[in-house]
Parts: sequence; structure tokens; C-alpha cells
Amino acid sequence: MTGPASVLAGVMLLFGAARAEEPAATTATARPALAPPPQETVVLGTPPDDLVGRWLAVSWIALSEKGPVVTAVSVWEIARRDGKLELTLRFVNLPPGSKEGLDKANGEHSPWKPSAADLERVLAAWDELPGLDPHLAQVRHEISAPDGYPDDIKAEPRTKDAIWVVRERQDADPSGAPLIRQAMVYAALAASDGGYTGNFDGVSLAAAPFPVPLKFQGSFRLYPLGRTQKPRGLLARVLGLFEGCGR
Repeated sequence: MTGPASVLAGVMLLFGAARAEEPAATTATARPALAPPPQETVVLGTPPDDLVGRWLAVSWIALSEKGPVVTAVSVWEIARRDGKLELTLRFVNLPPGSKEGLDKANGEHSPWKPSAADLERVLAAWDELPGLDPHLAQVRHEISAPDGYPDDIKAEPRTKDAIWVVRERQDADPSGAPLIRQAMVYAALAASDGGYTGNFDGVSLAAAPFPVPLKFQGSFRLYPLGRTQKPRGLLARVLGLFEGCGR
């Protein structure tokens, strides 16, 4: 499994948290299997335009300084609708050839980093990626930039110097027990090869058998999928006219 739900599973496994014997209490209404939960996006400030696109968000959660690592993978699509950014979290598995590598790395508690081939597979299979039921009632995204940062982001050492911040809240439906609610914070600190790198923080509220918050942190990288190459300069375009000549 990919996506934030796998974070909870991995963290609970490594911490040895107990599963609730009864479904977690929640006011959410259960949905049919695989029905996508409603998602909303709030934008604060002026995030960079280059966030529009398809992305693979890979987070590495360290449970100790030199201890085991859990890798969580999320598939993002960010579009501009009605003049503002809208983030959609896709609840899918990685395609064959990549999922096995992720599962193997998590089984060994070592970090998994996608290769160029992995990124190409995800993009090529974008419309056919195997779906999964996230057992969520709703998802809320907040995309913020420095000119719109709330006070808590400006005061937090792991977010105050960020280029942009994505905060995400997921509310579980009854079938998601022991998960009740989960929140993630992606704080981008630097641009990197068409994507971004930064700090990742999260907390899961699970019933085990009473509500227990599980906090985790690490780093993340946002990998672009099929990002259009920068336009070539005038000289390069002119030289391109003569490609193949003399063959």
C-alpha cells in the first residue's frame, strides 16, 4: 500500500501499538469501498505556479537517529481551478516493478527512493494505477506561502523558513479503525531537480484501545512526473532545424 495510510501502519508496527478491538468512535458516515473521499483545498498566500502538475511525494520517517525508517509514498495532482491551486490526493498503489521495491525496503526498514524508471512507470500508468480504499471520510489540504503563513507556521522551527507548506488532515471513516484522524505537514525548504525537498512531520490519532497520538517526523522529496522541459533558446531552436542533415 502507498499513501499516508501506510505511514500509520508502518509506525504502529514499529512502535508496537495495539489495534483496537472495537471500531474507533467517529461521527463520519461509512462509504462504499473504493469510493473516493471528498477533498477540499484552502490556499493561503501566493504559492509558486510550478506546483501545478503531477507529483510523487516520498517521505522518509526516521524512528530514531540511526534506527529503522518507514517510507510513505503519496501521489499528488495539483491543478489550477478558478484561479487557485487545488490538490488532489490519489489513493492508488504504485505500478508493478516499483511497488515491490517499496515493499521490500519497508520490510527491511530501510529508505526507498524512486529511480527515473520508477517515475516513468507511475506516469505511464497514471490512469490505470491500482486503486485502494483509504477508509477515509474526508481530506482537507492547505497550501500556504510565506505571504500567507499563519502564526503557528511562522513560529515552528521546522516550517518557518519554508518556501511553501502543505498541511493535510485526513478523517477516518468507521472502517478505518484504529485510525481516527491523521495530519501531515510538508515544509519545502529548497527546490531540487524540478521538485522540492524539505521537512515532513505528522501525527496519527489511533484508538488503542483509547485515543493515542503517534507523532513522527523525517524528510520528504517531491518528485515531478512528466514535467515539461524548459523551452529551448533561440540558438538551440535554429540549430534544431539542421538536425539530421548530412545523414
